[in-house]
Amino acid sequence: MDHDQIYSILQKNIMEIHKEPVNKKISESADLKEYCNDPLEIAEVISRSMKQLKIKVPRVELTKAKNIGELIAIFKKYKDKT
Repeated sequence: MDHDQIYSILQKNIMEIHKEPVNKKISESADLKEYCNDPLEIAEVISRSMKQLKIKVPRVELTKAKNIGELIAIFKKYKDKT
């Protein structure tokens, strides 16, 4: 699975879970908090994305991601291991 496919999954989940419409393009350089204000929304986006990708990423790894692009890279790393 490539970068763009993972990015697409994350975008879809952000738009589905976020309570308010996302009117701007979801940027890889943005923090997930810019789109999901509630920590439960963030957890749901990450959880749902990992389930769709069929991966498990330790929380310690997830906390290293400073933006959406870094989260995609972490997901890709674990997807490549499967």
